[in-house]
Amino acid sequence: MSRVIVIGAGLAGLATAVRLAKLGHQVTVCEAEDRLGGALGRVEADGFSWDAGAASTTLPAALRDLFRKSGRPIESLVQLDPVTTPRRHLFGDGSVLDLPIGDRAAQLETWTDLAGEKTAKAWTGLVDSYGETWQILRKTSLEPPLLDRLPLPALRGLKPWQSLDRVAERHLDDDRARAVLRYFATQHGSEARSTPGYVGVWSYLERTFGRWTVAGGFAAVGDALAQRAVERKIDVRTGAEVAAVTSKDGVVTGVRLADGTELLAEVVVSDIDPRVLYTQLVSDPAAKKVRKQVEKTHQAQAAYVVHLGLRGPVPDLPFETVLHGTPTVTVRTGGTAPAGHTAWSVLVHGYPTDDVVDLLVARGLHIRDKVISRQTSASWWTGVAWEGYRTAGRRAGNISPVKGLYCVGAGAHPGGGVPATTLGAAIVADAVGKA
Repeated sequence: MSRVIVIGAGLAGLATAVRLAKLGHQVTVCEAEDRLGGALGRVEADGFSWDAGAASTTLPAALRDLFRKSGRPIESLVQLDPVTTPRRHLFGDGSVLDLPIGDRAAQLETWTDLAGEKTAKAWTGLVDSYGETWQILRKTSLEPPLLDRLPLPALRGLKPWQSLDRVAERHLDDDRARAVLRYFATQHGSEARSTPGYVGVWSYLERTFGRWTVAGGFAAVGDALAQRAVERKIDVRTGAEVAAVTSKDGVVTGVRLADGTELLAEVVVSDIDPRVLYTQLVSDPAAKKVRKQVEKTHQAQAAYVVHLGLRGPVPDLPFETVLHGTPTVTVRTGGTAPAGHTAWSVLVHGYPTDDVVDLLVARGLHIRDKVISRQTSASWWTGVAWEGYRTAGRRAGNISPVKGLYCVGAGAHPGGGVPATTLGAAIVADAVGKA
């Protein structure tokens, strides 16, 4: 049995902690804040409740595997429900696309109605082609640790040198279809021209596996992980800021807290920004190369999030509505509200130059006189911005050159978002192994 310290109690940190505890290790979680869950939080005010960060996920098998490998199935603590409404896209020309999630035939029909058979077939064919991309990514990037170099057949299949913008221009003949594809870069805080084309695989994952949420708010997943940590008898310490990762001769020895407390451990797992980890917390010479590597990365642009509590009748929106333009704005309706009221979360992708309500009114959502509550979420760590295909190799690997040190979370391999961070936790648990 190894003593394990997990730095940070976000999704990835908690996921790794409960997996390792189930494998028989003695796990301590050190969280600098006074609550657990990271971006899986909630904002509550005036009788309303909104998800502070993630509100849904695709690839639900990743979450189900996490709970199954750490104890009882996820359904014993929280129920994942499919998002049954389409994602609505409102374009600058006034046209509207209600794109079904998880239904190939329905997507084909919807695109045909909006843009004609040629565009519909082009979109469907492109998404179909991402099926092979998914298999390559799953086997080479999402399930194993970060590889120094991808096999040549995988490189040929992924074509990482082609940007998502380039793929949109080459394969789609309608500007609206291109905008929908580019949105998969926008929602992760990157520019489509700097994002590899294979990131469009999310269109295939959504169509194949759907999107899933939790009634009452996705923050319940964070609550369920906190409960699983209790079940696994993990020592969870809030208000415990880690000031240094201690090591000797390239081997981890533990951590030192900001108050001077020394905690000994054979394994340390970091769920914080790898740039902070390697430039401020780790001084071991073995980390010199990876330190230079992660310093070349930059943080993805986090969405500016405003939560609105609305009274009376308002426009009837699906779970998620994308207002295309500059900036792109996403409206989520999954919050809870008192009877006769509605909870919206508004995500502005990019730097807002206008008030959020002004942006909504300008895009046709006239709710100015309906707002009775307005709250703002603090920006959360959304991972590394794509700056060309080489960015994938600059992310922190899950296994550090400092023996016993591991990295998970949005800034580490295999990337940000609920599925990727959950898969990263599985990679680390497998690398550490049973006690």
